[in-house]
Amino acid sequence: MAARLGIYYIILFLCPAAITSFVHRKPTTTRSIHFNAATTATPPQDEDQSLVSTAPSIIPEDDMDIVAMMNMKMHQDAVKKSESTFYGFYPDGFAEFNVDLSPSNWICYSLDEVDNTLPSSAVAPNAVNIWDTFLQLDKRIIPPPFKSSDLAKTSQTPILSPEECSNMISECENHYYGWGGSNERYGTPSNRVGYMLPLENLSYSYTFVNFELLPRLFPSISLAFSDSLTINPENLRLGGCRVVKYDAADGHVELGMHRDGLLVTANIALNNLDEYEGGGTIIEGLMEPIRLPMGNVLLHPGDVKHGGNAITSGVRYALVCFIFDTTIVPHEKYCQDRMKEDVDAAMMIPIDDATRIEERVRLLNSATKHCADAYKFGKLACNSDSRDDGYDEIVKSFGSRYQNTL
Repeated sequence: MAARLGIYYIILFLCPAAITSFVHRKPTTTRSIHFNAATTATPPQDEDQSLVSTAPSIIPEDDMDIVAMMNMKMHQDAVKKSESTFYGFYPDGFAEFNVDLSPSNWICYSLDEVDNTLPSSAVAPNAVNIWDTFLQLDKRIIPPPFKSSDLAKTSQTPILSPEECSNMISECENHYYGWGGSNERYGTPSNRVGYMLPLENLSYSYTFVNFELLPRLFPSISLAFSDSLTINPENLRLGGCRVVKYDAADGHVELGMHRDGLLVTANIALNNLDEYEGGGTIIEGLMEPIRLPMGNVLLHPGDVKHGGNAITSGVRYALVCFIFDTTIVPHEKYCQDRMKEDVDAAMMIPIDDATRIEERVRLLNSATKHCADAYKFGKLACNSDSRDDGYDEIVKSFGSRYQNTL
């Protein structure tokens, strides 16, 4: 989680301690939610039912139910955006799942439980060093709601046929505008980042993914992670999708380590292993990159840190899908998204502009508030009863400072 902070950590550490109110999002229909280890949201029994009136008392501080409602609205917006851009299950998309073409046998990569916990004595948490403590969350290789056994899953059978893979590659290579470049991403300079084409820019591939691949992929995700989560494939949605090309001859060969932020990332190999050397997906916690035969799929939690290992020769193609669940609300992520918006806005204000000092301070204070909210929801998603991870002291030190500011 903390990997998304980057430069924001440095800037936020320098902001004043005062915490101010934050911007509310455009209201949408709310649904009641309940919290458990997976931090899920249940469908409403009544469209007028208010989250504030139903949020249980386990949420620390009175204002957390308001923040939860904001997150729920952001999640609903994400669902609407997905359903207006891509397709999902019936009635607007495909009518049934194709379980026969869904991989059912998986190679599972896991992590020792001790390697996936926070060191209890790493930082003595308080309101002053909150950012140092917050960064300790980056030591969680597999963030909630997944378990240590969910580091990565690779199918033992292909989810795409060779012909389907070749058709997608052919469309991309013959695309009118060609492969799109990229700016520097995740520490990888622009001249080394792989090329990519968004699915929305493709005709055949867009239709194929929505109506042929998703009916296979969604049941596969439900089955692959069935030991940790109960996922109804009807609730899964496509948050984004792209075809990626790494070309050693052009020097566009890799992608730095990062977290995607959505529930599950699916990475499907579109060409044969003998067409390139090196490559594969680096997964934090594994010694070697995962390299897939054509058509096979790698699944991993979206918040597991990963990257594209550099190829040394040839060309590698991959289809990458970002999947989320309409009923699982990533509260930490949405709080961090608001924090990032505030910090980005503050960074746009010249530091020597004396006329906008108050505006800059207000944005950074607001970002601090969102950061503290993210940490609180992290506590709800963790099994904090089993270890002293420092959450309680942080919640205590921050709660009294902004409880009455909304």
